Amino acid sequence: MSRTNPFWPLGLVAALAAALMACPPKQPEPVDSGPEEVPDAGEEDAGIDAGPFDAGYFCKKDDDCAVFNAGLRCEESTGACIPAYGCNDDTNCENQPVLPDGGDDYCYHYGLQCRCVPEPNDAGLTGICRRRRAVCEECTDPSQCGSGGTFDPAGTCTALPGDTSGKQYCLQARVGSVCGCGMVDNGHGYCKPQSNDCSQVGCTKDQNCPGGSVCNKNACLCEPRCRWDFSLKSEAPPGCPPGKVCWVDTANLDPASLFYGAGRCRPPCNGNVDCTDTVANPFGGTNLKCAGEQLSGGGLSPKRCRANGECMDNLECPEQPNESIYLGYCDRAAFACKTDCRLGLDPVTAQSFRDCRSGYKCEASDAGTNVCVLRTCNEMGGARLACARGQYCCGEDKNFDGVADPCPPQNQRDTIGCYVAPAPPFCTTCTSQADCDNLALPSWLTGANACTNGSKSPSCSPLPTLCIGGGKRPDGSDGVNICAPSTWNSAGVTDGIPKAVRGCPATYAAVGFKPKIVDGDNYCQTNADCFDGVDAGWCDVDLTERLQDGGHPLACKCLTPGSDVGCPNSVDGGGMTSVCKDGIASPTVCLQSVVCVASSGVIYMDAGAPTFGCGL
Repeated sequence: MSRTNPFWPLGLVAALAAALMACPPKQPEPVDSGPEEVPDAGEEDAGIDAGPFDAGYFCKKDDDCAVFNAGLRCEESTGACIPAYGCNDDTNCENQPVLPDGGDDYCYHYGLQCRCVPEPNDAGLTGICRRRRAVCEECTDPSQCGSGGTFDPAGTCTALPGDTSGKQYCLQARVGSVCGCGMVDNGHGYCKPQSNDCSQVGCTKDQNCPGGSVCNKNACLCEPRCRWDFSLKSEAPPGCPPGKVCWVDTANLDPASLFYGAGRCRPPCNGNVDCTDTVANPFGGTNLKCAGEQLSGGGLSPKRCRANGECMDNLECPEQPNESIYLGYCDRAAFACKTDCRLGLDPVTAQSFRDCRSGYKCEASDAGTNVCVLRTCNEMGGARLACARGQYCCGEDKNFDGVADPCPPQNQRDTIGCYVAPAPPFCTTCTSQADCDNLALPSWLTGANACTNGSKSPSCSPLPTLCIGGGKRPDGSDGVNICAPSTWNSAGVTDGIPKAVRGCPATYAAVGFKPKIVDGDNYCQTNADCFDGVDAGWCDVDLTERLQDGGHPLACKCLTPGSDVGCPNSVDGGGMTSVCKDGIASPTVCLQSVVCVASSGVIYMDAGAPTFGCGL
């Protein structure tokens, strides 16, 4: 059954109906504030202009339709402005009859409620009924929020504390002494968002709350999160207000949680029941107890709800003796101190558990327990990080082919896999380059373990081993020539260690030698000296090396780092082969080889005490 509304502008209904049939309203879109203008279809539209009620206009609230000044309100489901009830005052907007089309009473008294807004209409009344703006909608006047005496609860328009934007928002009065979910009294009897931010009204889970806060689901309010810092022996900043301590949430005792041990600020507890009674403490549980914490200045803190066990942190467990390979830890699931070790990754740090002393790792034993065992040098980062001077590391991939390099027999390795650089090719004297070209390698470097490119170096570098040295030692005695095994012509770095250096024994230097074509300080005299087999080559000043007189020598130069293009590689170059020095610089110099030497000074090869290299 339909009823006639005495305040309905009938003439407007007919005119508007024809207009809307010509231009049907837009479909609803996911919008949240303010009207939206949609480009008009132009002259080639449906053929009939809907006038001020053009379907190109999209409303989101009743007040958006005021722009037409034609007695309209917003139909949110379509975004169209449609006829509104006529009125003379706010009371006319209560308990309106069902709309002619059978729609609901949009001014229902216990809903958002309507106010009477002065606006022309066909019924000859002074205004129309438009719904007041909802809580946290922007406003400029209290009347927009329903400040009149007919509204329950009453509304007001005000700024939020701390908001310097100049914006104002609708708030509504408390119902009795209670504000709704996520709302608190603003001090004047109206309920504001407890976050002071209309984009954050209440919470149902921790993710709804800003950083450093958690959701009190019972109160639907965000509250500060707190945590005890066992290293500082005090609450982690900013801590709790005076008179309160940090009660741990039972849900935050999951050892895999990033918030392990976190909780909420509450008055000190009096006994375990305060922590286990989940009616009085919704965040409590049987895994909690009431106890104080050790303070940095001595004594105990006021009691709080914490894990029901001897520890929540490694720092609460006894320190192990220096000779122990076990550090000890707190089992955060059992709240108990343990002295074995754990496999896998710490879920909080995503790093391996550090239950063993440096140089050890945790492994499962045949007995079914976890034990700390020595790490290999390879596991500790290779020779550069784990071995003594002049040693290689067993299993290290020095030629970067993805396969661990061969090692000497077990009796030639130490407990972590370090071994002295093999001699030959290291620590072998020479009188000519031929001595180094024809070295007899140890058996474990030959046969199936030999480098497939015929290299005489443990790194399997394709560059030649060079006979270098001679000259005078610092004490004036004559130096000796030795074979210097090659490493990689590479400017690359892996795990912080240059690739060229990784191919050498620990602490050895990787030194590049330029092809010597002529006698004297220069490496070449003319372009022909740098003949590469195709072009004449390029002999030029090498600014990377300085002579004793302050000048610079001439050297073969090239333009393609890492390639042999442009470098001597024929008999015309003195029977040498060479490559362009690797790196980003171009032009650069040609290198006959990059070799490992026991010290960066290549005029003499005295490497110090017997364990520091060749010592020749």
